[in-house]
Amino acid sequence: MQNIAILIKKFSVPFIFGLIGFVLLVVGLMKEQSEEFIFSAVVILGSAIISAFNVSGILSAKMTKIIGFISLAMALVVLGFTYTSISETVEHNNNYKACKGLSIRNLRDVQTAQKAYLSKNNVYAHDWNTLVTFIKEDSIAILDAEGSVPSRKITEKERDYLIGFNLYKRGQAIDNKMTELEAYYLSKSPEIPVELIGFRRDTINVSFIETTFSKNRSYVKERKDNGYGEFSAENLRYIPFTDNKKTWKIDTASVVIGSDTLPTVRIEGILPMSEIKGASRKESMFFGKLDNSDLSGSWEVQ
Repeated sequence: MQNIAILIKKFSVPFIFGLIGFVLLVVGLMKEQSEEFIFSAVVILGSAIISAFNVSGILSAKMTKIIGFISLAMALVVLGFTYTSISETVEHNNNYKACKGLSIRNLRDVQTAQKAYLSKNNVYAHDWNTLVTFIKEDSIAILDAEGSVPSRKITEKERDYLIGFNLYKRGQAIDNKMTELEAYYLSKSPEIPVELIGFRRDTINVSFIETTFSKNRSYVKERKDNGYGEFSAENLRYIPFTDNKKTWKIDTASVVIGSDTLPTVRIEGILPMSEIKGASRKESMFFGKLDNSDLSGSWEVQ
């Protein structure tokens, strides 16, 4: 029993460090950790083995010292590698965060542009040139509204005026309060009611890019606060951090639902970097589906 206690005491430290080194090595290989991490695990495991040889008498004290100095030199090298690795990891994490954030922002902008294109053309833009041209040169219709609908019923005289627009018949009862459409027509009448002076419900065409992006104050502020730079319609096609060498892929199709044929779109690409530095698996980002009209983004359903 006493011999067992002595053995446990002699080999407890090498065993503990050997176990730590082994676990770190397995985790590093399974989780695709960096080479520096795996190298450090090997050094810890090797030091534990040398320590075990020393306490067992297999290695002489002189040889243990020599190996100890070598291990110290290796440890200093590992320390330098670790410092470099940490700096590179911090830089990688910052770049990944910026890349993903800008990718989401740009894909949301593409969503907005495709919805506007669909509203005007009844189909989605099938390529980048078409979509970019629409963003830069086209216009969209918006409601130019001013004034509110009076909270009262129309008068008989006003009713008689509205007969000309097929809203009433002569002598028809006036049961409800004035509607938005009635207010609009009355605001155009020769005798405008006092409450409707200045009332306006007109549709006007405005620049899509200015209204939605380049001169939209809240949008411009968001890009500035997040460090995304100024909006560029041309750059929407490029996956961030690829030096404008890789583009998001556009696919369009249509799906029949009941008696309706609905256009569909999917835009996707692979981010140039993984969330974990050194990992081989890259992250895919997309929005839309080709088999239904859902335009949800991959970042929204995680």
